[in-house]
Amino acid sequence: MAKRLLIIGAAGHAHAVLALLRRRGDYQVAGLIDDTRPSGGLVFGLPVLGGLADVPQLCEAYELDQVVVAIGDNGRRQLVAETLRRRVPNLHWPVLIDPTAVVAEPARLGEGTVILALAHVGPGSRLGPGCLLNTRSSLDHDGQMDDFASLAPGVHCGGQVTIGQRAAVGLGACLVHQVSIGADTVVGAGAVVLRSLPPGVLAHGTPARVVRTRQPLEPYL
Repeated sequence: MAKRLLIIGAAGHAHAVLALLRRRGDYQVAGLIDDTRPSGGLVFGLPVLGGLADVPQLCEAYELDQVVVAIGDNGRRQLVAETLRRRVPNLHWPVLIDPTAVVAEPARLGEGTVILALAHVGPGSRLGPGCLLNTRSSLDHDGQMDDFASLAPGVHCGGQVTIGQRAAVGLGACLVHQVSIGADTVVGAGAVVLRSLPPGVLAHGTPARVVRTRQPLEPYL
């Protein structure tokens, strides 16, 4: 019997997560939660059931305890997840892996992590809660992604790479073996990272260079 689940978010990343769930077939999506959409409307063929404040009542009414936060921006995804943990302590946060993705053994995946189509997680890798590997992204052997970090579509990471909390690596970027990306740092699309980057910066180019500092919750999408 399929488990019932709420998707938090109703934009592009939620559409990608919904496609993953439909390919898996082991979850039934009860609906979407989004503060910016009118309750009762349809998005991607699913009902918008309400906003974040409505989740405790909806979980009780629909007998739900499974949730995925489908928000692409790392800082916002973490804030929403932390808010839900406080409001609904008994929620479960499944790890969602697309059937076409490869997760090598041994690898450890934190709760609420999402791994989209054709992504790859190498052996010995460790991912914290709420991480996101987008389509065709790759974290090679013994890599580490801290809580709520993300790899955009087409990112390639060499072995023993470390991605800090809430750090985001942009479309098609390449990270060589053993580099580290500091917490809250954003690596621009197409960048080639040859040296480790400090926390809280924006870096892009080939090779990647720091352009400016950024705040932890500064939007980047």
